[in-house]
Amino acid sequence: MRRREVLALLSLLPWARAQGGEGWVQAFGDFIKRVPPASYLVYPTEAKDLLLFDPFILDVRTEEERKKGYIPGSVHIYAGQVPDRLGELPKDREALILVYCNSGSVSAVVAAYLQALGYKHAKNIAHGFKGWLDAGLEVEGGSQ
Repeated sequence: MRRREVLALLSLLPWARAQGGEGWVQAFGDFIKRVPPASYLVYPTEAKDLLLFDPFILDVRTEEERKKGYIPGSVHIYAGQVPDRLGELPKDREALILVYCNSGSVSAVVAAYLQALGYKHAKNIAHGFKGWLDAGLEVEGGSQ
C-alpha cells in the first residue's frame, strides 16, 4: 500500500474509535491485511481496456468534482454514501466494478470496502480522475 493510501485510511481511525472502541481498530487492521492493494488496483489505461467487459463504473467524488467532468458511463455515488446505497450496485458479486475519485486515495478505500463485502472484482483506478485525464482518455461533461 502506498504512503498516500495508508494516510487516507489513517484519517478514518478517530471515527472508527468513536464508533466501536479499540476492538474496531483491530478489526480495521485485519481488514487492511485481508484486502491487499494489488488485488484491487488498475491503472487508467488498464481500466480503459476493461471497458470492453462493460463494467459498473463508480464515481465516488463530490458533486462539485463531478461537474468538472467524469468517465463516460459512470454512476455517481459520493464515497460517504456508498454504504447506504449498496442496492444501486450490481447484485452479482462477481461483476467488475471500477471505482474512482479525484486522486485514487478515497476510491482505494471504497474499492477495498467493496472487496471486503464480497465484490471480488472491485478495482480502484490508480491516480483517479486526474490519472484518467493525464492518460488522455475520454471524459464527458466539464470543460476539458
